[in-house]
Order: sequence, then C-alpha cells, then structure tokens
Amino acid sequence: MTNLVLTRMGGRPCAIPCEHVVEIIPRVQLDHVPDAPSEVLGVINLRGRVVPVIDLRGRLSQTKPLPFYQHLVIVRAAKGKLLGLAVDEVRDVVTVQEDAIEKPGEIAGVRSPGVVRIEDDLVLVLGPEDAYHGSS
Repeated sequence: MTNLVLTRMGGRPCAIPCEHVVEIIPRVQLDHVPDAPSEVLGVINLRGRVVPVIDLRGRLSQTKPLPFYQHLVIVRAAKGKLLGLAVDEVRDVVTVQEDAIEKPGEIAGVRSPGVVRIEDDLVLVLGPEDAYHGSS
C-alpha cells in the first residue's frame, strides 16, 4: 500500500508519495534567484534551510498557469535536500495498492514514477528526484 498526497498543478491532478513529503505550507514570500531556469520560482528560508521552489504547472498543463500558487509541498529529494513544489490545490491523502500505479515513463516533459486512476481521474504520480531534472 502507498499513501499519496493528491494535488492539482496547472489544473492537472497529481500525487506525491507521502514518504517523500516533509510538510505542506501555505503560500509564502519567495526570494528571486537570478538566471535560474524558468521552473525555479525562487527560494524560501524554511527554519534556516534554503529551499528551492519549483513550478511544474506550465509543463503539466495545456493552458498557461495562474501566476500564483496556493501551497508548497516540501519534499525530501536527493541526498536529503529539500525541494518545494508549487501546487494550486492540496486535495486529499489517499491509499492505493502499489500495483495500481502504472509506469508510463515521461509525460509532458516530466519524468514520472507512474499514473494511477483515482475515481474518474488519471493522476500523475511525481517522485522528488524525477519531478525536476535539476533537483539531484
């Protein structure tokens, strides 16, 4: 069994395995990072740790994402580094069978450990190392 945090990014249903989620926080002030890739919104100071904030909504959506986000899902990425993922909405936490997660490879330029059907939605499952190529 796998627990997933259900979110929406760019209008698309996504999930992040709970084992990688450190915490979920509301929108906070970001510090700009000059010359950063377009997916990097900036950085935050989270209890003394500098955490890059990544926005995958543009790659996951057919439409231009709203210029703001509602929550940050802080995940533990490679080598214990923290990474903030900007999400439009945090919907729920669900439990699914591990074999219910199908392995599609890469979708919309985002590497994914899988897709799972939850109710009527096909939900993209994002792993912290796979979600953003530059995070490791």
